[in-house]
Amino acid sequence: MTTFYFKTDESETYFGADEGYDFPDLMSAIGEGKRLLAEMASDGIPEDEGKRLSVEVRNSQQIPVARLALEFHISFLAQ
Repeated sequence: MTTFYFKTDESETYFGADEGYDFPDLMSAIGEGKRLLAEMASDGIPEDEGKRLSVEVRNSQQIPVARLALEFHISFLAQ
């Protein structure tokens, strides 16, 4: 097991800053990052075009190893 930390773009602190979360590997930690991102999106998507929600996955030394993001775009189509 490896300890991972998660930082969101709406928070300056890490989830589990004191204890972290243990996962068997990076892909499992990314799965948790996806769950966090989906939870953030369920609270509401960004209101402004070009804004994003993101979760940064950090390793046991709190070095960023992956970033997951959902970005809001508006495309106007010709009528």
